[in-house]
Amino acid sequence: MRNRNRIVCLHLLVWSLLFAWSPAEAQYMRRFDFEDMDDDPAEVAIPEKPARPAPPPEGSVEVNADRLEYDADRQLLIGIGNVMVRQHGDTLRADYLEVHTETQDAVARGNVFFDRDGRTWEGQEFSYNFETRVGDFGEFVAFNDPYYIRARDSRQVSPNEFHLRSAQITTCGGDDRQEFLIRARSATITDGTVLRARHVVTTLYGVPIFYTPYFKKDFSKRSNIDIMPGYSSRMGAFLLTAYNFYPTPHLKSSTHLDYRSKRGMGYGQRVRWRLPQNNAQGRVHGYYINDDMPIRSESQRLVREGLVDSERYWLGFNHSQSVAERKTLITELNYVSDPFILEDFFDSDFRRGVQPENRVTLSHRGDNFTAALLLNMRLNDFYENVNRLPEASLDVSRQQIATTPFFYESEHSAAYLERVFPKQDDQRDYDAFRVDSSHTVLYPMRHFGFLSVIPSVGYRGTWYSQTPDVRSVTNLVAQVDDEGAFVRDEEGNVLFDEETETDIRDGSAELRNLVEFGVETSFKAFKELNNDPNYLGQGLRHVAEPYAKYTLVPEPNARPTDLYQFDAIDALDERHDIRFGMRNKLQTRRGEERIHDFIDLNTYTIFYIDPERDENTFDDFFFDARLRLTDWMRMDFNGAYDWYENEVRLFNTQLAFIARDKSTLALEYRYNRDRRQTVQSEIVLFPNAKWSYSGYWRYDIDDGDLEEHMYLVQRRFDCTMLGIGVRGRLQEDNDTEWRAWAQVTLLAFPESELRLGR
Repeated sequence: MRNRNRIVCLHLLVWSLLFAWSPAEAQYMRRFDFEDMDDDPAEVAIPEKPARPAPPPEGSVEVNADRLEYDADRQLLIGIGNVMVRQHGDTLRADYLEVHTETQDAVARGNVFFDRDGRTWEGQEFSYNFETRVGDFGEFVAFNDPYYIRARDSRQVSPNEFHLRSAQITTCGGDDRQEFLIRARSATITDGTVLRARHVVTTLYGVPIFYTPYFKKDFSKRSNIDIMPGYSSRMGAFLLTAYNFYPTPHLKSSTHLDYRSKRGMGYGQRVRWRLPQNNAQGRVHGYYINDDMPIRSESQRLVREGLVDSERYWLGFNHSQSVAERKTLITELNYVSDPFILEDFFDSDFRRGVQPENRVTLSHRGDNFTAALLLNMRLNDFYENVNRLPEASLDVSRQQIATTPFFYESEHSAAYLERVFPKQDDQRDYDAFRVDSSHTVLYPMRHFGFLSVIPSVGYRGTWYSQTPDVRSVTNLVAQVDDEGAFVRDEEGNVLFDEETETDIRDGSAELRNLVEFGVETSFKAFKELNNDPNYLGQGLRHVAEPYAKYTLVPEPNARPTDLYQFDAIDALDERHDIRFGMRNKLQTRRGEERIHDFIDLNTYTIFYIDPERDENTFDDFFFDARLRLTDWMRMDFNGAYDWYENEVRLFNTQLAFIARDKSTLALEYRYNRDRRQTVQSEIVLFPNAKWSYSGYWRYDIDDGDLEEHMYLVQRRFDCTMLGIGVRGRLQEDNDTEWRAWAQVTLLAFPESELRLGR
């Protein structure tokens, strides 16, 4: 117990002296003016139970004790019992204190306590010189969130430098210090923030994993290292490392040095930022690898040959921020060496998007409108894209026209558009300048006090600077046999075949006119089923909302086949249909009379009044449901039913169970009649307990393939969490890639992990 108290004491005291006394502020504890004290001990004696003194004047030092004596022969000021030294709000307490008035050497013993600005030190003994600020503190303990620093012996050699022997650095507190340790034979701490250590060994659970002859750590600037060694069938043996450095609380820099035995060396740099003052965040990154095996199989060769070589890289930048009130700037730029680098080396980024974006958007949100300027351009010619160079848009939200009963809404855009295809395709690129303007006037009415009727009329004009001019050219081609000789008829005449080629050229400008008439109607009906408490809440109410929308768009002067196709605007065509639907809700009250929709079901279909020859009279029957029966169960499903084939065409459902301890079981089923059906599941058990378990499965029902599955077991300790996992994933060549790993997470850095074999 004595050793433990001593450690705590020295921890608190040395921390204040070490980290608070920089040269600029080291005058906070001024020298005792012992020469002005009377030599008679009786004159300076303090009563046994002194009244609590008032704070000392600026620049003075106050010393109190049950007994305060001065030994003139030895020039010692001695405080016994409840010793207290105060200056500028700083407090030093001990059972016993000796201060040599000439040399100003001080020794404090017994329950030493020091407090300055909320930083406290506790221990049993320390020695210090108030003049030179040099002392011997013995066993050393300090805390700089989230690091604990310990040393077997320590000495302050200058006002801003400490020497340590047998030092340890860890994020683990308490008595269990063997999970994660950085051991150093010797170390120095300068200015209370910079630690330099020599002969440093890093251990996990007592096992040495890394050695370096020199180590430097600036505690005022956060940093940590990620190390990921392991083996993969695609990469071979690998060692992935990242040095993460935090020069400011809002900036993170990660330097990557990676080795893969089958692929070679990789180098990368990534900088992330988050600036709360203008809601800005983003990153810039670069990565390069000289890939020794960019094509792994013959099946890949058919797809990748000519597109991939050994020099592979990814340069990226994205940033978003509020540049002014209601104005937002979003920038995203990516340049890659080939279309497969994300798939090979950046799996998480590849899952978010197969083709990286290149765009700059400036938007402004007004009270009744939203304006935006968009620049989008393909940087790599092996991708397909619609370049917008640039596109300006203005959307006016629905608003009343003066004091009339009419309302108005509109959408406008102007852009130079360029449809570009991959260089490996034979399709022809095309471009046009397009101006689109849509206007709608509405007249909301309510009949019988409940029936909402909203007739509307709209006009959309779209101008194209050029349109496709399609021409068919028929040529006569002489027939030849396998040996290259002309094929002749019985009379010896050469036989010819007719070949028709389609030639597409840029044609004249065109203004497409679309007129739209519509009527939308709906009403809500309520029925209180009961007002009794039940397991869903308090009371039960049914809300039914039938609705219908009639739309008529006469045939425009230019059909989609007459126009270049860039996006959905160019595909607009004649239309004559009615959309019927019914929305049903079951509601209850939960928590402070809050209305809760525990079932929300929307069903609808479309009736085509003048269907095309290949169209049915009715579209599919669509349904979309959201169920929140309890706080621990969630269910969503949606889909489409084909009336004519009498079968489901689409069906997706998600079901999740969430326990109070955040354990989760999630199930998802996806069905597409024309493509495939898959089922996937994820389970997380006891995520905050000592032992936690998680797993993931994705299964292709049609092919009978388990496409991906993962299993992970984790054990939480005092300051670390150890996990062991395995994952298998089916590749495009139908081979399964297996990965097994052990991962260690420092709980002080939950965003960083040391993973083995992943």
